[in-house]
Amino acid sequence: MLLLMMSLVQAQDFTNGQVPEGLNGQLFRPSLDAKNTLWVNDSLRAPSGYTFGKAMIHYANDPVVYLRDDGERMELVSGIWQLDVMAGYTRGPVRLGVQVPVYLRTNGSSGGETGLGDLGLDVKVSALDRTEKPVGLAFAGRVFVPTATVTAPLGNDGLGWEVEAIVDKELSEKWLLAANVGTRGVPTVELENLTWDDQVFVRAGAGYTIRPNDLGLSLDLASHFTYGEFSNPAARPIEGIVGGWYRLAGNWVLRGGVGTGLNSAVGSPRFRLMAGIGWEPSWGPIDTDNDGVMDDVDQCVTDPEDLDGVMDSDGCPEATRVTVLVVDADGNEVPGGTWSGAGNSGASGDVMEIFGGSAAISAKAEGFLDGAVTADVPDAESFTVSVPLTPAMIPGTLLVKAMDEAGNTVEDAVWKHRKLAPQGQAAGESLDVEPGEYVITVEAPGYGTQRAEVVVVKESVAEVVLTLKPAKVELEAERITIKDSVYFETNKAIIKSESHELLDEVAAILIAHPELTKIRIEGHTDSRGAADYNKDLSQRRAEAVQDYLVSKGVEAGRLEAVGYGEEKPLDERNNAAAWEKNRRVDFFVAERSD
Repeated sequence: MLLLMMSLVQAQDFTNGQVPEGLNGQLFRPSLDAKNTLWVNDSLRAPSGYTFGKAMIHYANDPVVYLRDDGERMELVSGIWQLDVMAGYTRGPVRLGVQVPVYLRTNGSSGGETGLGDLGLDVKVSALDRTEKPVGLAFAGRVFVPTATVTAPLGNDGLGWEVEAIVDKELSEKWLLAANVGTRGVPTVELENLTWDDQVFVRAGAGYTIRPNDLGLSLDLASHFTYGEFSNPAARPIEGIVGGWYRLAGNWVLRGGVGTGLNSAVGSPRFRLMAGIGWEPSWGPIDTDNDGVMDDVDQCVTDPEDLDGVMDSDGCPEATRVTVLVVDADGNEVPGGTWSGAGNSGASGDVMEIFGGSAAISAKAEGFLDGAVTADVPDAESFTVSVPLTPAMIPGTLLVKAMDEAGNTVEDAVWKHRKLAPQGQAAGESLDVEPGEYVITVEAPGYGTQRAEVVVVKESVAEVVLTLKPAKVELEAERITIKDSVYFETNKAIIKSESHELLDEVAAILIAHPELTKIRIEGHTDSRGAADYNKDLSQRRAEAVQDYLVSKGVEAGRLEAVGYGEEKPLDERNNAAAWEKNRRVDFFVAERSD
């Protein structure tokens, strides 16, 4: 299979079997100071004056191999044994470092060699501390001095450099995510299929801590993209490494891993093995669970103290003693009540121990409906939770019938109640309901809306028969039209009894249609008499209608009364017919929720 889709030498040199000069096909560089990953850098900085040292040995198989057009396999670099010696020193937010690569043995077209690689000088500046901010942020740069002494394509012909941004975040006490994005400058080398030149690189890593400060696992992914060659697969090496670390007694840390190239570009090996040891002293007091109690006295290193005023100095969270009461609506304890929740169960008054937080608790008792609460249990020594139960309902049956004046069943009649049947229930169909007193309304096309009061008793049928009359009131989108007049005593705001049935129908419509949130009642008079007197009379008559509707169960806040006197006549003539027509009460829909 094709392992490398490009030549690492100039066309004329490659045919002569020569190895190109100035090309460094070794892209892997162990991180100097990352605690949880092998290749990806992190933002964490040690205290000022901190010094460390590491040695990492690794083997890469087939990092630079080429398959010629005639099928001949050219192993420019078929294997590398490399030792990286690294050291660093921190002063304030700045960490300085040095890396010395030593090629213990290289194999390939140049034969077996031993020598130095390019010396690396490294600096990192921390900008945000991830232990105090949502994310950690740092910037790093390094220079590669052309000190390579081998002829294999493992050293630059001139200075190389890198700059990068480092971002990381602790997702929990166990998980760390880190990412590096940067660019690197290398001497230009012309190859058969591409120009080996400056690159952008991306690295991402994850660390999982098994035992704080002692043991962990890591995953690293890295890729390089040569500028101007983004579409060329030979210029996009990708490599993944799975590894881990273990702290020995004292300040020594072992690290190791295994990796593989995820494609066949230059610098992407068949596989890579690595192992190393470092002198990495822990710095400062360690508080693994960030509860303010240092690990040397913390009896629960990974479980934070809950600071509830109970034994807060031992570093361990203390459970809250929760008493659960099963009560009725008045707060009285229900005999025989039982409860369960948070992995516990018991009788009313029993105690369980749980840690502070949300706890779902359910309860039941004979003769009551099951109940449940979600309690916010505080970090405290004790706490009481009450679970209220509602007495079980023994229903009654409600049957509403609608007849016309001839005693015939009215088809399509429905009855409504805001709680029992807000969308309407067909008349003639029984419904089991909670015992109690109800006011219902009955409607049918072409008939006036009727209201009735009914009392439902448990285990019995409450039958209501309503006689519907032809409608005198019609509900329209913007008004309620009445097909008769509201009559008052002469020059008074007293409604005559003959108009009560008409206004009862208006009230029934308003109760059946709560979406009509504001109704304007307009009072009008004829033109006889003084204008001021007429306006006052019309206002008092509109208010009288308003009061009547309220007495029939319409909420007062849904009504407003306005008297216009003789200002808005329907007939401008000055005769008895016009006067009768202009004396009126109108109902307009001022606001509606639908």
